[in-house]
Amino acid sequence: MAKYGLTGEVRRVSTIEKQLKEAEKMGFKKCIIPENNKKLLKEKLKLDIIGIRNIKEAMKEVRFTIVLA
Repeated sequence: MAKYGLTGEVRRVSTIEKQLKEAEKMGFKKCIIPENNKKLLKEKLKLDIIGIRNIKEAMKEVRFTIVLA
């Protein structure tokens, strides 16, 4: 859940808490979100939340998750 800039940076999402709650309801266990959003989360969720700063970090997390699955 993120917005990306032309240089690969990950931008903050304004409705992240709402989206994470919905993902939790749908049965997701892990979410990759912008690091800026992770720092600002107020509620505790049952999700494994991973903060990233750029697309390269996102791809590493996705690759790591697929290998472990």
